[in-house]
Amino acid sequence: MDFRAVAAAAAAGTIVLALATRRRAVQAIDDAAERAAGRARARSHVLRAASIGTLPGEPYMHPAIGAASALALFATRGGPPLRILAPLTAASVGAIVAHHAVKFFYRRPRPAIALAKGKTEPAFPSGHTTDATAVLITGAFLLMHEGVVPASVALPAAAVLALVTGVSRVLLGWHWATDVLGGWLAGIFVAAGSVGLYQLLS
Repeated sequence: MDFRAVAAAAAAGTIVLALATRRRAVQAIDDAAERAAGRARARSHVLRAASIGTLPGEPYMHPAIGAASALALFATRGGPPLRILAPLTAASVGAIVAHHAVKFFYRRPRPAIALAKGKTEPAFPSGHTTDATAVLITGAFLLMHEGVVPASVALPAAAVLALVTGVSRVLLGWHWATDVLGGWLAGIFVAAGSVGLYQLLS
């Protein structure tokens, strides 16, 4: 797979989506998704589940996921530490840089519930979703490529956790649905670059 092409496509998709969110038709879709999330939010068990589902994107969790992946790889495969540590660090740090860079240029307001709670940081893309997606995909690829975890387990697990993280951000009221979609795209962009670094160092 050409990971440079994947990174380029994901970066372009993030930019196009950011521009699209300025259109009324796209905002109308986000408004409808937010209304649906609001109805689900009224159920306490949904909020509890969403609070758990958002954890992979927390600032203390995505580095921990990367560290756990690295430890699993060192324990089973060994080899030069840099080829494992560099891509996983690039995924975690790169995701933070990527979503903050987009937010610096595109200052999209948050949904009303987030603004009411004092969350004024720009909404697009979702940082939790970007961070979780980048680290989960990078870790899954390394574990799969090194033969530690089969692809049939690693990739679906990463995809499900990234999906749940993103959906939780909408259910909790912190983000619009398209913020989450942008986070998935930005996370894929960072993951593709991080995997490319792993291939370069291997």
